[in-house]
Amino acid sequence: MKYPSLPSITLVASAFVAEAHGSENHSATALPMGLDPAHLHLLTNHMPIFITLSGLLAMGLALVWTKDPDRRIALVLLLIGTLGGLVTYWLGQQAYKPVRGLADEMGQDWLDLHMERAEQVIWLFWIAALAITGALVAEWRKLWYALPVTLLASVLAAGTLAVSGWIADAGGKIRHSEIRGDAKAIPDGHSGAAPHEH
Repeated sequence: MKYPSLPSITLVASAFVAEAHGSENHSATALPMGLDPAHLHLLTNHMPIFITLSGLLAMGLALVWTKDPDRRIALVLLLIGTLGGLVTYWLGQQAYKPVRGLADEMGQDWLDLHMERAEQVIWLFWIAALAITGALVAEWRKLWYALPVTLLASVLAAGTLAVSGWIADAGGKIRHSEIRGDAKAIPDGHSGAAPHEH
């Protein structure tokens, strides 16, 4: 039985995310099991951090051990983490209006900053996903340039990990008065930007 190749699966998944991203209707989407985009965003927002970190650790070990199969496993983890970032971004856009309606004024400011940061760096996730896919193809076909492309993909994935932490910092400070009361105001120097139009 012939299995679909990882690059073709990646392209299908990327096309789904791109189609979803291109949709300008950012109202709450009905999802299975009663979950809405806000709940799913909370479930997926750790993927670009923890799975990417796991992939980078696996890549470090694979480079020390100099084993091609280990590099491929690490690249798959990096791809899952990066695509998880794209899905999390899309879910965050879908959840923006409902969450903004629940948050207090300080939470709304943090939500705006969280969304602004994500919008500023989402391009890095797309580039990293393409580079990781290219590295996977090069590794599977044992092409002569597989190692340099794999190293480039790992550096880009490390970049997505860094910006994921930066985005998550603001997202973690969004508060709802009914949930917690320990959040702090945005420090001076950050704009209390007007609400996004999503």
